[in-house]
Amino acid sequence: MINTNRNNPDKLQLFKKNFSHELVVKASPSSTSQRGYIIDPGITNPLSELTNCRWQVTVTSDNCVLKQHSRGWQVCPKTEMECYNADKDEFCSVKNEQLSGKSVTTSGTMAHTTTSYHNSNFQECCEEDSEKSGNGSILFKEYLKLLANGDARLNFITRLLSQAIQDRKMFVICGHFPLLRKPLMGRGWLEKRTVRKMMSMAPQSNIGGLEQVEKLLRNNVTNLVWYTSKHSPTVRVDERTMVNKLSGCYFTSKVDMCSNLENVYWFYESGVSNIQFPRCYNIYRASQMSDFMADYRITACLGMLKWFLSIAKITGAQSAWIENGKVPVSAVLFALERCTEFISVYTHEDIDRRDYREVPVETWDQFLDWYYKIIHGYDMLKKNSKIDIDELLAFADNILAAVSKFRLQEKLDGMRGIWILKPSDKSLGRGIVLIDRLSDILNKLSLTAREGMQYVVQKYIEKPLLVYNKKIDVRQWFLITSTHPLVVWMYRDILIRFASRDFTLDDFHESIHLCNTMVQIKYRKCQHQEPRVPKELHWNLEDFKDYLKDTSQEFAWDKIILPGIKQNLIGALLASQENMANQKNSFQLYGADFVIMDDFSVWLIEINTNPRLYPPSSEVTSKLYPEVVEDIVKVVIDRRKNKRAPHGKFTCIYKQRYPLRGTNVLGQATCLGIRGHSVLQSNKTIGNSRINTTACMT
Repeated sequence: MINTNRNNPDKLQLFKKNFSHELVVKASPSSTSQRGYIIDPGITNPLSELTNCRWQVTVTSDNCVLKQHSRGWQVCPKTEMECYNADKDEFCSVKNEQLSGKSVTTSGTMAHTTTSYHNSNFQECCEEDSEKSGNGSILFKEYLKLLANGDARLNFITRLLSQAIQDRKMFVICGHFPLLRKPLMGRGWLEKRTVRKMMSMAPQSNIGGLEQVEKLLRNNVTNLVWYTSKHSPTVRVDERTMVNKLSGCYFTSKVDMCSNLENVYWFYESGVSNIQFPRCYNIYRASQMSDFMADYRITACLGMLKWFLSIAKITGAQSAWIENGKVPVSAVLFALERCTEFISVYTHEDIDRRDYREVPVETWDQFLDWYYKIIHGYDMLKKNSKIDIDELLAFADNILAAVSKFRLQEKLDGMRGIWILKPSDKSLGRGIVLIDRLSDILNKLSLTAREGMQYVVQKYIEKPLLVYNKKIDVRQWFLITSTHPLVVWMYRDILIRFASRDFTLDDFHESIHLCNTMVQIKYRKCQHQEPRVPKELHWNLEDFKDYLKDTSQEFAWDKIILPGIKQNLIGALLASQENMANQKNSFQLYGADFVIMDDFSVWLIEINTNPRLYPPSSEVTSKLYPEVVEDIVKVVIDRRKNKRAPHGKFTCIYKQRYPLRGTNVLGQATCLGIRGHSVLQSNKTIGNSRINTTACMT
């Protein structure tokens, strides 16, 4: 049924020419300001009820403008002048008179069709579930439904696909990542999956036409492939295709990072590269196992001395021991002797010593037993009248000061000697445990070895920065757009992740010590939640800066934390650059996790090869994740053709320069080079001999 408006017969004929005659059309009353016809799919409400509703989607074709209303479609035929001015390949977004004054429309051009939509409604239009059209394809699906027959639909699909191929704007998403479709389709990109969905809407088309479209899809190079898996791509793509994965970046595996950072001091440069990474051991290598044992023991000795000094400082020198104490003073003397030997090794005084004897394992076991009684059992030293307590305290203080000069990570340790065990190939906080006894660590490693699992042992940071008595960590996104030379972009916003329970070293529960989102999401409904801690346990950078300002520490971010994050990232990447493959048209986003200590020093914990960007887990991430994806597209897509294009919140923090081919250059420094004039060579003949003479460089 078609109701005509006597005042607009030409426009109705134009409408009938371009769209199906089977749809119900209502003419707009002359009393209203609306222009065009309403395609009402089964709704009989009078047109006056639609006047104040907001338009959601506008599709502009050669002759008509389709406006998807909240209750139907409005078809607005163009005037003859508008049709004459319209370009077949490019259309301008149509002004919608029904939009409120504050609304802003966005337009996206796709071949012969331009779509305009409310920014506020685009997410709703693009949601993908069982009841709604997915990922923006509604903009074309509804348009296809209005075409008269299958051949018309097929022609539209072919034009759409041909234009995308010509503009090199075809993309494929391997996996589920709907956040990428909005920024790409807004730039005129077309997904192969969307084309195949549209082909299913033209079943009455001729077989040859469908085969032609399928041939275009199959034979033309995909211009962007986005992998959602953390593993390297298994599908071979054309070298001209952009891929969001890099090969040879062995800094994301816990075992590989442990190995790469052993020689990180070679890549130190003041103000540019300075990594702080808690000492870590791959105990499945024999040499590293012995190094870990030695580290654990000397850490226990230092923990004993720290306890001894702290007790004397809090309660007085004479209170450091009691008559009925259960641990002999020889435990402190043993720790002092081992620390003295440690200093002599670093000062090379042990080279000429002939009286050095290795400490038996049984002696170490006895000392560790005393250490556990003091630190874990809260026992006290037994008073010894033959020892001057004041002299012993002074000696212990001097030894600790001397050791700190050679153990740069001494401030990590505290007194408890806690170590964290991490499975090498797991993520999301799975399998991580905290252990403080050497025997328990060895038992855990032995058990996991029998199960075929590989663990690394890392020193736990016992003095983290606490916010409202909760531990926090920092998720920092960064983007690598080139490996040789290395080019690194860092996102200006961050994600602060909270632990759900108050920090303590007496309980090793994951809700206290692991800030990973997938771990803490299980504990968000704690009954004794601090009211100032966000309920979803997430902050962004602005929230964190507000906290620092409220605590009179606003200088900490710009002066200490931010430079520390940059230098840690650059140091870790330079240490791994040798293994990176030189891949053109490749890039990758990473997520680095940092822990901030109570003195605001920044420590790199790990780098994730596939950071979570979908789905959001909080109100903060629902805003951050789309912004990160949008800005990635700005850097890797927009800046390919225009180096001055905006790059969002990404900032280039490192761009490696190669003054000489094959030379690795750190930061802004220069390498060894030769300056002077070019070599001048002339030939002279003396007698029957021809001699080459070369002018010296000046």
